[in-house]
Amino acid sequence: MVVRGKRPSPVTIAAIVAGVIPFVLHTWAALRGSLAQDDFVITYHAAKAGPFDFGYFFQDYHGHLAPGGFLLADLLTAWAPLNFAVLMAPVLLMQAVSSMLLWAVLVRCFGRRWGILVPFTMFTTSTLLLVPTLWWAYALQLAPVLLAATAALHAHVRYLADGGRWAIATVAWTVFGFAFYEKAVFIPLLVAGITVLLGVSLRRHLVLMGVLLAVLAGYAAVFLILTTSQVGQGGGPVTVGTVADMTGRMLGDTLVPGLAGGPWSGPGPGATFAASPAVVRILLLLAAVAVLIAGVRVGGLRARKAWVLLALVFAADVGLSAATRLTEVGPELGGDPRYVADLTLVAALCLAFAFLEPKPFDRPSDPVPSPAKRPLALVLSLALIASSAVGFSRLAPGLRFEHSRDFLANARASIERDPDLVLYDTTVPNDILHGWFGENARVSRVVGLIPGFRFDQPTGRMSLLDDAGTARTIAGVESISRGVPGPVAGCGYAVGEQLVRVPLDTPVLGRHLLRIDYFTSDGGEGVVDRDGARVPVWFQPGLHTIYLPIEGLFDKIGFQLSAKGAPVCVAKVDIGRPLTQ
Repeated sequence: MVVRGKRPSPVTIAAIVAGVIPFVLHTWAALRGSLAQDDFVITYHAAKAGPFDFGYFFQDYHGHLAPGGFLLADLLTAWAPLNFAVLMAPVLLMQAVSSMLLWAVLVRCFGRRWGILVPFTMFTTSTLLLVPTLWWAYALQLAPVLLAATAALHAHVRYLADGGRWAIATVAWTVFGFAFYEKAVFIPLLVAGITVLLGVSLRRHLVLMGVLLAVLAGYAAVFLILTTSQVGQGGGPVTVGTVADMTGRMLGDTLVPGLAGGPWSGPGPGATFAASPAVVRILLLLAAVAVLIAGVRVGGLRARKAWVLLALVFAADVGLSAATRLTEVGPELGGDPRYVADLTLVAALCLAFAFLEPKPFDRPSDPVPSPAKRPLALVLSLALIASSAVGFSRLAPGLRFEHSRDFLANARASIERDPDLVLYDTTVPNDILHGWFGENARVSRVVGLIPGFRFDQPTGRMSLLDDAGTARTIAGVESISRGVPGPVAGCGYAVGEQLVRVPLDTPVLGRHLLRIDYFTSDGGEGVVDRDGARVPVWFQPGLHTIYLPIEGLFDKIGFQLSAKGAPVCVAKVDIGRPLTQ
């Protein structure tokens, strides 16, 4: 006997389409992207951290506490360093699972009806989620929190319906979210809000709510103790005017267009969205107001509670942004989707509760989907998919980091062509890793995990990576200081077992490249002394050159052989900026 599985309903098939199409577009764009900015900092330090380096896992990273993200970065970097596809795979999987869990939550709350297709599609197609998560460092924060939030809500509605140990899963998923991103603080609020919207009294679940509140308080205490770098940075003012400006941009430039699959004007500077024309923004805001009013007319008190929940989370996002980043970035951060992306899930749930009456948990079967509502649900969902496809195609190039991808590819090609390559460590272009990252914005931190690269070692043939990531051979230095000519005619400075110091005609400060021209009849090991910092070198027989990076304040360079042998004649010493062929 052949047992045939139950065929999925038309509503489920439509939901699969609404989930798969944007996911495929997002995956295609993500796998054509690259690491950039914080990505290189995170992966480099992950490679250098030990397996039990709690200082790395619980570091204060620009005001973020994310031990789960750093642990995941550590594992993925150990497995496949700088492999973007491998790094993106877990967050893409989390995104897919989050969508499936949201559908399961909507079905449990409202039944398998056509009305839930619209909020579900708004979630899966929102550019607020699809675009900024092309940037791996942010995806590493947001994707786990979305997974934690949807999983916690799924467990909670199961607990409300069936009781048992599902409450433990709600708490566990909340803790999981806290391990990745502080925006997980909204999960307990969502759990409480959904409970109220389902018509269940919070008094019946005081123990669960108390545990969630205790977890939240514990996390807040740990967060405030371990992080100090986020609040109060920058010199910009925080006034009613700047907060209002930022809030207006968050709402009109980012949140409302993002929920509709836009904006369609393309990317702005950095990770921001370019503002839509004023007419488009006004029309979208009017449409949003119309939805709010229509929701109240349809859902009454339940809709008012839903909009209050959405307003509370939005106000919290505004407050957090104003307290942490407004002084540093200014009101322009209102155009950055990263600061409101978490609202996508909240908005989708609140939209569903505003327009749809929840299904009683004691009802054994789903309500029969209304054929009259199918055309409207399909039209709205198709419109969101089409809008998102256009908006995403225009916004995605801004966070695909093509220069960074080409830089890494050219660097790999350079080491494959010349396995003996030794690089002078320089800074990378700002669009790959910005100079405000300091020492982390160096070539060694960007490509240093590629096998085979060596940096700043003394060598007779040194290269550097140009702005395209291609190795260029250093042919000399543009001198800012030279060694004073030596006293030995035809030799310069005769170096033996005693330290010989070559005075410089001009003291130097900072990081520069030292070029040493020498000759000797017999090779041997020696050292270059930089005010006590001794670097071993090998002097080859004949006429040769050694390149060596130096850093600090110097007015002399010392030379010494490590054993008896023919003297080394140091003919010329130059310090300056490297010149390439």
